[in-house]
Amino acid sequence: MISGERAIQTITRDLNTRFFPWAIKSLTISNDEELKNSSDLLGIGKKIEKDLEAARKADKQPWLDGGKAVDDEYRPVQNKVQLAVGKIDFAILLFHGKKKAAADALLKQQAGELAARQKAAELLQIEQMKQNVAQAEECQQTGEVFEPVALTPIPQAEALAVKPVGQTIRGNMSSTSIIDGFNYEIIDDNAIPRDCCSGDLKKCKAKHTYDGKPIPGVLITPKAHTSTRGLR
Repeated sequence: MISGERAIQTITRDLNTRFFPWAIKSLTISNDEELKNSSDLLGIGKKIEKDLEAARKADKQPWLDGGKAVDDEYRPVQNKVQLAVGKIDFAILLFHGKKKAAADALLKQQAGELAARQKAAELLQIEQMKQNVAQAEECQQTGEVFEPVALTPIPQAEALAVKPVGQTIRGNMSSTSIIDGFNYEIIDDNAIPRDCCSGDLKKCKAKHTYDGKPIPGVLITPKAHTSTRGLR
């Protein structure tokens, strides 16, 4: 097979001398002879088209082989780095998730206990106010000096039991942000609303990002990921 500049020259010659002058005309078939000639012309065109594509692939193949050689050289190292990055990423997300969950649970418990004490103090204040009202009425009748019962103070918020876990991990050379996101999977294409174009995952994501509401037919699960800055 001829390739390279020689192939282009040969095919261009055939194109200009045998095919192109006929093809650019307003071709009309009016008899059997013209039909036969048109069949020949079509064969010539398809042959030129096939040869041209074959020559293009032949000329491109060395570049593809060179690119594959580069990929093959880099891929083993890239795979090792990607494996390590994946493990580090997973470990960071796992530890951060556990730490955040523990801190959030403790803060929630602290807030619940404070709310319970405040509620109890409010109920006690109501009882104390009722007692004061009753005692004041009694003192009006007896003439005794009214000495109201001091109301129990409402408990105020205490210092946080733990520091809330932030979304940014600051290292010595870079910082990593934990970004809360979602994973989307279509489980019933027919149930997806028409405004999501019946299975357009990008539009499903955009809709959920906009209103935060569930989408029928789409399984949406929380999925955090990391974003690291600082190193270049």
